[in-house]
Amino acid sequence: MSGRLERAAAFFIAPAEAPARPAAAPMPPAARAVVLGAAGDVAPVAAAVALALRPPGLVALWRAEGAPAPGLSTRAAARLAARLSARDLPAVARGRLAWLALPDDPDEAAVAVRRASAIVDGPLVTALAGARPPALDELVGEHDLAVVAADPDTALARVAHAGLTARGVQALACPPLRRGLSRRAARAGLAAPRLRPLGTVLAGEPTVIANTGDDIVAEDA
Repeated sequence: MSGRLERAAAFFIAPAEAPARPAAAPMPPAARAVVLGAAGDVAPVAAAVALALRPPGLVALWRAEGAPAPGLSTRAAARLAARLSARDLPAVARGRLAWLALPDDPDEAAVAVRRASAIVDGPLVTALAGARPPALDELVGEHDLAVVAADPDTALARVAHAGLTARGVQALACPPLRRGLSRRAARAGLAAPRLRPLGTVLAGEPTVIANTGDDIVAEDA
């Protein structure tokens, strides 16, 4: 492996290794997933993963571009955001998801994710942008699934995937969502395109979210 590729892979994965764990089971509705990638890519992919895991869920963003502002949301997402905010985790609701901008400090961000995980009954997706310090690298291994926001056919994605699985983390790579309607819908917390590798992990569960009958309402949390 070239030195350049090693440095690029470190953008997604930690150099440390841990003993391999048995293969993980299909994702439960309350799964914890982490999305790794560039600052402009992780938020929409994280939203797509959360939408695939039966919303309402929480997307927690660290150094990701374009954290959503409060907007029209389902009542369930608004209730989740209110519950988190009442515990000093200032989340906002948008679409079918709650969103939490994590503190910039890595240790504080890791603590916030763990606190949120104890509160959120549904899926929680942590989006980590760029290189990670040790506090957040340790956090990656506490998730059920790691998603690398990169084209699966690239050498970078393959190296990142190999590094994560070597540490016992169930991992897959998904291409970043390109600019357009699908990306905007994901960022709005409404719907997302199929993420084919994720569909396999979900053991056949659909990754395009249908209308659940939960009306979109203005956030009043």
